[in-house]
Amino acid sequence: MQQKKLINHFNNLYPYILISLIAFFINYHYGFVGLMPMDNTVLYNGGYRVLKGFTPFNDYWLVTGPILDYLTAFFFYIFGISWKSFIIHSSTFNLILSLGVYHLLTKLGLKKFFSIFYAILVAILFYPVVGTPFVDHHSTFFLILAYFCFAYSCYYQNPKYFRVIPIIFCLAFLAKQTPSIYGLFGMFFLISIYCIIYRNFLRETLLNFVVGTLIAIAFVVLFFFLTGINIKNFFDQYIFFASSIGEYRFSNYQLSLMDVFVKFKFINIFNLSLIFLLFFYYKKFEKYKNDFFLILIFLTLSLTLIFHQFYTLNQNFIFFLIPLLCSIVHFSLEKNFKKKKLTILLILVCIFAVGKYHLRFNEQRKFNELENVNLNLALNSDKISKDLKGLKWITYEFPDNPKKELEGIKDIMNIISKEKQKKMIITDYQFIAPSLRIYDNSPNQWHHPGVSFPLSNNNYFEEYKKFFVNIIFKKELKVIYETINEKENTITGLILDKDCFNQTRVHEMMVKLELSQNCEDFN
Repeated sequence: MQQKKLINHFNNLYPYILISLIAFFINYHYGFVGLMPMDNTVLYNGGYRVLKGFTPFNDYWLVTGPILDYLTAFFFYIFGISWKSFIIHSSTFNLILSLGVYHLLTKLGLKKFFSIFYAILVAILFYPVVGTPFVDHHSTFFLILAYFCFAYSCYYQNPKYFRVIPIIFCLAFLAKQTPSIYGLFGMFFLISIYCIIYRNFLRETLLNFVVGTLIAIAFVVLFFFLTGINIKNFFDQYIFFASSIGEYRFSNYQLSLMDVFVKFKFINIFNLSLIFLLFFYYKKFEKYKNDFFLILIFLTLSLTLIFHQFYTLNQNFIFFLIPLLCSIVHFSLEKNFKKKKLTILLILVCIFAVGKYHLRFNEQRKFNELENVNLNLALNSDKISKDLKGLKWITYEFPDNPKKELEGIKDIMNIISKEKQKKMIITDYQFIAPSLRIYDNSPNQWHHPGVSFPLSNNNYFEEYKKFFVNIIFKKELKVIYETINEKENTITGLILDKDCFNQTRVHEMMVKLELSQNCEDFN
């Protein structure tokens, strides 16, 4: 009897162990293969800043979610400041999402083998495409969990999950404004329909949702209280300025349905399958009411993420939807249609698509702009810092000569470390300050002109300029170092008048700007 209990316990436990190991270590592996200097290191520096007591929005201008800086700081606190700890962060979230997929599918009733199968496929295409913690991925992670809770609540008519949804949306929004805000609109649409369809649960649903909303509000208030984030700075940077960038994109990008269909053709194959199922269930609504709503939830989630992907400037990252949507179609076909041949065909399409995007995004590192780079040329990064041990260094900046880039970084780190005057460092290589165990005093988290911070043609430029100058005076800074090539303009030059600094090139990868107090911007 005892042996039988142990066997049953193992049978229940082993899928979680298997999925956890695969999901964690596949991302852990690819997180050490090449990088895009700014995008892959910006949160590394953000976590270091928070760990050292600095505050987003107060000490540095931020247009993406602050929650990732605090999460990275937590992993640094537990495991130490290193690339290893950084990748443990993203690998852990890849693991959690994969377990969430498995848990949902088994609770819906899909067979254990296929639930494991789809969870692993999602793990292959979710976080490994970028490897490092990334704002879009974290916001999407929380958004998906919110929709999972909603799906489980609706399918089993358990309104208690509505308490959790508002809290998860808060986390999604604090990771990044979009896709969380798009997902919130989709959720309101679904809740409205839910309240019409499930009128018997209306009172209990709304009560739980209100309770969850109050808890979410309390969480946000507590978060701002504990972190000391200035509310005005938060709204100026994260809401008002960021929304002005979004408005520009919406007014200049033209949505082409044909382009969207072709670009995400494999996702749309399963979207069309969901639409077919939706119409079928609608015709026999009373019998398939729960199935109808389940399909509608995942179709809304898919369309929301496609919409976000189209309007974001980042590389494509939503191909993990292919196995996720396939699992829902598979579940529906197996439960209500018994169409084994069609199910097998869709599984084969799913496997082909996952294999294709695995090779392109994981093996060739397309997300990090390394698709046409020979990754075999990558070198060990511990030559510039022991904190980067294990990272195979190669970037799109020096694709054919990573050794030259590493030697250049080592040179500029030596120059910075020898500088005795109080300094600011503005660089795409945002691991430099953490590696030297200094604070860079940079006014920005990100360094994309016009997107990460306002330029002179933006209504928030004067606000930002004041923020920039205040940092210089508050920290009594004398020099600014910027890593740029000879063809680039300095960020400082985009903000301050040329009379405010004297620029000299101290390395082919870096310039030094000595600040002058005798300029109009400082008066």
